[in-house]
Amino acid sequence: MIRKDYNAMILNRIESSFDRIMPIGSVIAWLSAIVVYFSNIPRMFITLNIVIGGIFFVIALFRKQLKVELKIMITISIPMFMGVIAFMDGGFGSSGLTLIMITNVVAVMFLSKRHSRFIAIVSAIIFLMLFAYAQTYPVRFLGQLDIAFWIIHYVVFLLYLFILHTVVYSIKGYLLENIEELEDSVEKTYALAYYDSLTGLPNQNKFMLDLEDITKEEGHGFVVIFNIDNLNLINSIYSDEVGNQVLVKVAKIIDEARKPNELLARISGNEFSMWLDCKNIREFNERISGYTQFFYEHFNISNMTKRIEFNMSYMHCLPDDNIIDVFHKVKMALTYVKSQENLTLLPYDEKLEALLRDDEVLKERLEYALANDTFTMVYQTKYNSETNELIGVEALARLYDEKIGQVSPEVFVPKLEKMNYAIEFGELIVRHVLQDYHALRIKYGDRCSIAINISPSHIVSKGFVDFVRHEIIKYDILPQRIIIEITEEIMIENFENVAEVIRRLKEIGFRVSLDDFGSGYSSLGYLTKLNIDEIKIDRSFISDIIDNKKMEYMVEMIISLSKVYQLNIVAEGVENEKQYKKLVALGCHDIQGYYLSKPEALS
Repeated sequence: MIRKDYNAMILNRIESSFDRIMPIGSVIAWLSAIVVYFSNIPRMFITLNIVIGGIFFVIALFRKQLKVELKIMITISIPMFMGVIAFMDGGFGSSGLTLIMITNVVAVMFLSKRHSRFIAIVSAIIFLMLFAYAQTYPVRFLGQLDIAFWIIHYVVFLLYLFILHTVVYSIKGYLLENIEELEDSVEKTYALAYYDSLTGLPNQNKFMLDLEDITKEEGHGFVVIFNIDNLNLINSIYSDEVGNQVLVKVAKIIDEARKPNELLARISGNEFSMWLDCKNIREFNERISGYTQFFYEHFNISNMTKRIEFNMSYMHCLPDDNIIDVFHKVKMALTYVKSQENLTLLPYDEKLEALLRDDEVLKERLEYALANDTFTMVYQTKYNSETNELIGVEALARLYDEKIGQVSPEVFVPKLEKMNYAIEFGELIVRHVLQDYHALRIKYGDRCSIAINISPSHIVSKGFVDFVRHEIIKYDILPQRIIIEITEEIMIENFENVAEVIRRLKEIGFRVSLDDFGSGYSSLGYLTKLNIDEIKIDRSFISDIIDNKKMEYMVEMIISLSKVYQLNIVAEGVENEKQYKKLVALGCHDIQGYYLSKPEALS
């Protein structure tokens, strides 16, 4: 905190008072001169009052050019001068010494230490000069010429000056210290109330106040709310510290791109709000495009390869719109955007309210399903085309809710991920499958392997390896019979962390399969560096393998790669005989799909 010059602040506050005193003082001084003229007071006081009035008048005339401290010093020099004159005329019996003491009180109260000490030193010197004057003109100081008498008074005067400075500056120091603490407390309270401590941006409270002000001036504009879509995954993969770095970096980059008449605030954990000065949707789209380009050009955090993704909602704000209503509508639209898997930008629409109500019902039922364990498991078999033997099953979760009916895995799996329940759901499914393990061996044979899908958030979470180790010991299961399926997407998120998790899983005895291979994040480097056992060709390749020659070549290449790297290869999503025969002809013999069997419950 920058230390303020409170003495200067006090002087500035009283300067106007001094400016008013000057002309009044000059008038009073001149009137006093007239009164003295018609009295028995010595004539020298007529001249003195005229001079004092003149000094006050000059100060009043040039008050804007003179510094306030100079005005005060000139003003307090007058009573000191008057005190000297009075003392010279009447000695200790006059008001002279009192005027000099009052001068020092004023100096200590309103001047800086340096100037007030200067006044004190001058006062002490004047006292000595008055002693010399008394010795020269003793007639005015009858009964007051004893040196001891002067020494006692001089010591008392010096003691008075010392006590005055010590006490006043101690009190002023104490008061100023408390004022500083109070101001510091007020500033901290203001910062907590209106600013985000992590990014330094205004918070929602400040944004709403600024938004109300700017809309009164600008009228048209767009209220925007956006969030970092995958911040939870970043926290899981890299750590919360890196997640905080992302928030700070996002705030800094967008703030740099922001125009002076635009607003930016962090309104919650990973959510930001903006006001964009755009008159129509075309300007808005151009501005958003500019922000996006600027952000991706400047965003960089060392050792982080994950691309930052955003969800965004907006609404065109008109002059007569209620700002609070607009803000809540945009926030509602963002809530809907976040609930959808492939939607990133959405304007507010009245229909969203009904959609959000449905979404809230879905989330409520999913939370109920997690709490009451109403998920069920089905198992889809895999066969080897060369031997026609069943070689394994893949565990798939299903949900039938008594209120909303059947819920597709394509709906509830990403929704649970969005709701940050991926780990709880994953652990629930792992326990279900391991509980079924011995019954599955009885149904499908001892050589049957069981594949379990693990979400990206779950596999990189702390404690995952220890969890699955504990569970297989609990249910007395050989880890060699369990295949951990991980999605290819997780490889680009944090390769080193995933590689370490795989190494530990392999040490225990688990097999690891790379699911959805070729779906968009493939890298041959993964196959050389990861100690995996199997790759599964993504179903999107299989669906087009008959009619798309390029897709056929792609599948053939993947099969060849698996042989080069000595990896088992599985084709999933095989739905008809043509696909089946084509894959067999290309050299893929482990097949999974509706053509061979549909998923079925253990019972």
